[in-house]
Amino acid sequence: MSERTFQIDSVPLEELVVSPFNVRKSASDLTDLQRSIQSMGLLQPIIVRSVKGKLEVVVGQRRFLACKGLGWKTIPAVKREMTDREALILSLTENVQIDSLDPIDRAEGTKRLITDLEAEMSRMQAVEWVARQLGKSSSTVYDWLRLLETSEGVRAMIRERKIDTTVGARLASLPKEAQEEVAEIIHEEYLPRPRAVKVIERVRERIREEPTLRPREIVEAAIEDVEEYLVSVSFPGSVYKALSEFAQTKRLTIQEVIRRAVKKYLNL
Repeated sequence: MSERTFQIDSVPLEELVVSPFNVRKSASDLTDLQRSIQSMGLLQPIIVRSVKGKLEVVVGQRRFLACKGLGWKTIPAVKREMTDREALILSLTENVQIDSLDPIDRAEGTKRLITDLEAEMSRMQAVEWVARQLGKSSSTVYDWLRLLETSEGVRAMIRERKIDTTVGARLASLPKEAQEEVAEIIHEEYLPRPRAVKVIERVRERIREEPTLRPREIVEAAIEDVEEYLVSVSFPGSVYKALSEFAQTKRLTIQEVIRRAVKKYLNL
C-alpha cells in the first residue's frame, strides 16, 4: 500500500465491529489502557475499513474495546480501503511492531497469511515474503509456525509467558505426549534458554535411545547429561577427572558434589 495522507473522523462506536482479519484473538485486561485513556486521552486513532456497509476495526481493537467499556459514543478513526489480505498484513504488522501480541495469536495470523499466499507461490516464497513485510528473518517466522505444532498445554504455557517462543519452537520437535512434561520441568527448574534448548535436544536423543522410559525420567536424565557436559567444559581436564573420580567413590553425581561443596563453602 502506498503512502498517503488520511483523514481522521469521529466514528460512532455502535457502527464498528472487530474485523475477522484482526490477528489479536486472545482476551486481555483493558484496565491499564482505560486508565491511560482517561488520563491522557486516546493518543492514536484506530484504523477501519468499510465492508458491506459495516465498518471493521482493522488496527486498534484494544483501544476500541477500552473506549467502548468507558462508555464513549464516538472514537477517532482513519478510514482506509483495503483488501482482506491487506487488512491481515496491516493487523499483523502493527501488532508485531509494538510487540504486544500473544505469541500464539501471532503464529495463527502468520499461518493464515502464508496459507493465503500459497495460492500464488511456494511455501518457502510465502514465508520469505511475510518475513520481509514484517522485518523479520525467515527462521523467526518458521519458529512462530512451529509453535502451532505444540500441545494445547504447551501453548497455554507460551501464552502465559512461562515458556519463551524459542524454547516453545524447539519443543515442537518432540512427540506431543512428551512436550508438556518437558515444558513443565523446564519451567519448574527455571532453566535459562540455552540450557533448556540443550535439554530438549538431549530429550529427543534419549527418546530414540530409550523409548520405554517415562517422559519425566527422560527429562531428568537429559538435564543430568547437559549439566555434566556443562561442568566438563567449565573445568580443566584434570579438575574434571578428579571431580568425576570423587563423585564415583561417594556414589554421587558430579553436580551433587559441586552443590554440596558450594553449600559448605557458604555455610548454608
